[in-house]
This record gives sequence, structure tokens and C-alpha cells, in this order.
Amino acid sequence: MILAVDIGTSSIKGAIISPEGYAFAYHKVHLQPVDNSYPGEGYAGSWKSGFIEIVSILLRKDISAVVISGNGPTVIPVDKDGRILYEPLMWMGRENIFVEGTSSFYLPKVQWFRENKPSLYDKTKFFLTTSSYMTLLLTGENSVVTAHGGFSKYIWNDNDLNSYDLDSEKFPPLVRMGDQIGTVSTNGARLTGLSKGIPVVGAGVDFMVSLIGTGVIKPGRTCDRAGTSEGINFCSKIAVPDKRLRTLPHAVEGLYNVSGILSSTGSLFEWYRRITGQENYTYHETLSAINNVPSGSGTPMFFPGLKDGGLWEFSNGMVVGLEAYQGRDELGRSVMESIGFAVRRAIELFEENSCSIEELRVSGGQGKNVIWNQIKANITGRPILVPEVEDAELLGGACLAAASLGRYNSFVEASDSLVRVKKIFYPVEKECKIYNEAYQQYKIASEEAKNFLGRLAKLNISF
Repeated sequence: MILAVDIGTSSIKGAIISPEGYAFAYHKVHLQPVDNSYPGEGYAGSWKSGFIEIVSILLRKDISAVVISGNGPTVIPVDKDGRILYEPLMWMGRENIFVEGTSSFYLPKVQWFRENKPSLYDKTKFFLTTSSYMTLLLTGENSVVTAHGGFSKYIWNDNDLNSYDLDSEKFPPLVRMGDQIGTVSTNGARLTGLSKGIPVVGAGVDFMVSLIGTGVIKPGRTCDRAGTSEGINFCSKIAVPDKRLRTLPHAVEGLYNVSGILSSTGSLFEWYRRITGQENYTYHETLSAINNVPSGSGTPMFFPGLKDGGLWEFSNGMVVGLEAYQGRDELGRSVMESIGFAVRRAIELFEENSCSIEELRVSGGQGKNVIWNQIKANITGRPILVPEVEDAELLGGACLAAASLGRYNSFVEASDSLVRVKKIFYPVEKECKIYNEAYQQYKIASEEAKNFLGRLAKLNISF
């Protein structure tokens, strides 16, 4: 059995993955800052406590490997004793100072830290990532995971370190995803309850691992990975130059991951739940009520904000057409449809660049919601494929660990064997016709809304 753990933005998840690729047991912990007298332990302390809780519930004697992935690009400064010196600089934070001509997603955060917290920078022994902080606690080894040599420049390399004029000794060596970082140490066993000597395998950043866990390892396949943010990830043989999409090396060396990032779709839905007092409702209850509202009714409409670009962002947006007889469910339908329309817009951008998307393999919590999967299939006109293990980071990590243990020749072979589709949601023709018309109207109206918000901005009026 493999213990796979993923540290997200708002939760940490773990599962025992069987040799056949099934989640034998599962546990999720919502992240809450932990009170601690040592600076910086607050948020990252919840990673540690969450991991310990997961192990306490899932612990078995037959665990053959531990594999950990995490959100990124997130940077954690630690001292010589491995203690965190400052709150993690999170992937979505604005603490960045860029140096022109460099590629790293991590070093801009380090540059901000050096300029704004110089005394703490001097005390920093290593800058770690989310997953490497946890593997340090388990093994005592400092390292950071990269997909392969072609991806390393997006983490850090000598050229970028020189361009930023940063101290190279503060940056651990890079190891490839799927490499064994070490084994559970005496201290790691004492901290977590895991047996000493269990191999600990590096997985690295979560979005890359999710490609493996959804089987998006062959050209033409697409993963729709949703959480706080949402990413549409297309596996391509060639790089795409369109700046509205982001092209990075794929986990599979020689291929490319072309992605459209919708950075606020998940947080938008949580905002809706919060303002309508549904935080304690299940997602199924919330969506069941929304689903009672006729699809594509056109009122009210929820619009993205002022930000230009190919992908719609939901910031400083607005709702129009809300009638006195309507309530939270009608508002909810408009929010959910706006998210679905944003995904459809992303698909349009892909296809403008000859990236033909025939289906979407979903991962994350959305994969568990029957109602939302069907709505999304109807809006996009694409089948929605749900893997056997919806949390693709966990299965992707297990694929890496299984290959590291020698059960497969590569993580690609492991993914081919272990990733299974358990459910397909096909578009309903009647609903697709409704949404085809509604989407075209929404596109026109959103441009008018953007122009309106632009005029307000010139008058220094904002909402």
C-alpha cells in the first residue's frame, strides 16, 4: 500500500492507494492556522498537524512508500534547524519582484523576501517548497522536486540565481519527480507514527502530479483541475505561443502542458455559499437547489470584472437583472453558469490554437458532484470523464511511488495501468441547445459589462 498526501491551498488530503490503483481509505483536513510561538509556524503548522492527523487515521503496517505533493509555486524559508522563519509565500500571493529575462516562478518570491525581510533572509538556511518542507520533516533531507531537466528553470537554475544575485547555497538540489528522497527518519517516525525506514518519494507541485493521476499523459488529452482556482490542461506535442494560454514542459519529457488558468472559479463559488449562508450545507444540497432553477434563463447574469485578456477572471464583477421574486438559488444558477461559460471560453482559446478538446477529465472535489458535472457537460458540449480516484494528485503520486518501487518501468506505464474512468457525463442535446444560445448572449453582454465597469473606473467609482 502507498500513502499519498497532497497539500492544497485550503485543505490537505491523504489516501491509502492499493497496488491496483484504488483509494482503500481516505481522509481530508481543512487547513486552519496553528497557534505557535515560533514565527511563521502558523499556516505551515497546519500542514504538519494535518499530515499527522491523516497518518493517525490511515496508518497501516503494510505501507510501502510515502509520496507527497503540494501547492505551488509556494516558498518557505527555514533556518538551520528546519524551523520556519516567516509565513509561507503562497502561490497566489502578490509578494513578487521579477527580474527580466528569468523564468523561475519561485525566485521572485525570494527576491521580495530578501528586500522586505533582510534579517530573516540572512538567517535562512534553505528555501523550500510546500512538499519539500514536509519531506524534510519526514526524512531530514533538503531537496526540491522538478519534473525533469527541461522544467528546472521554472523552479531555479544557476543562471536565474545569478541574475537575481541570490545566495546559491540557500537553494537545495533539485531531484526528479518519482525519485526516492530518503526514508522516514527516527525523528520523522516520532513525529508522525510512521515506521522508520519507509521510502519517501518526491512528487512536487500538485498540478503536474494531477496530469499523471488523470491519465493526461498522451497528446490530445485534457484535464480540468478545480479547487480554489481552476486549470484546463491540454497535453500537446508542440508549444503554443498564444500568451493568453500558458505553455510549460509536461511531466512527460518532450511533451507540453498547455493550460488556461481560471484563478478564481472555486473561490467565487465559495463566496456565493458564504453570502447566502450555506457554509454548513453540503455541496450536493447547494447544487440541488440551484438545479431546480431552469437552465439558461438569462436572468440574473453574473459577469466577470474589468480585467482584459482571453480568460475571464471574476474580480470586481457584478450581477444584473436580479428580480424581486428571485433569491439565492437564481443567483446561484447565474454564478454556476458564469463559471461554466468561463470554462467554455477557455476551450475556445485552445481550439483557436489547434488544440482540439474532445473531452474533459475532471479532478478534485468537482469530480464528486454529479449535478455540476452534468451542467458543465451541457455548457461545454464535451463529455466529462470522472476517474476512479477523483483526487488526481493522490493517484498521480501513487503512480510515481509505484514506479519508484520498481512495480512499473515508468510513471507513464503506471498511469496507463492505474488510472481508470468510472463515470462519463455526456452532454444532453436539449440542454446544449439552450446553452449554445445563452453563451453567445452572455459573451456579448459581458463585453458591455466590461465597458460599463471601465467607464466607472475612469470616474473613480468601484464596487
